[in-house]
Amino acid sequence: MLALTFLVGGVAACSDDDDGGDEATSEESGGDDTAADEGGDEGGDSGGNEAIQEYCDAVQEFVAKSEELVDDPTNADLQAEVTELSTALTDQATDLAAEAPSFTPEDAEEFAACQADFAG
Repeated sequence: MLALTFLVGGVAACSDDDDGGDEATSEESGGDDTAADEGGDEGGDSGGNEAIQEYCDAVQEFVAKSEELVDDPTNADLQAEVTELSTALTDQATDLAAEAPSFTPEDAEEFAACQADFAG
């Protein structure tokens, strides 16, 4: 009985793996190629550069607000604004870092410089 259970289970498992593996491979290949082509084209052209420019502009705003906060450390509204900007910039940097493989060398250099400014 135990041997029969292993035999039937093994055959079913092999059958499922073969069918599922082929379908998943076909779907993954088609889906990944399309996503990579679309994402790569958009990220490598003006889309990535515009996103980096927006990030760098926001970093400059953060730096300016942080300097204001040094001069007025008890300003609760300014503290909240700096905290909000910091969170948003961290999210933007994470998103941009995911797109980094599609950056041009110039985009990568600009992004790195802005990250350094944000880090302080």
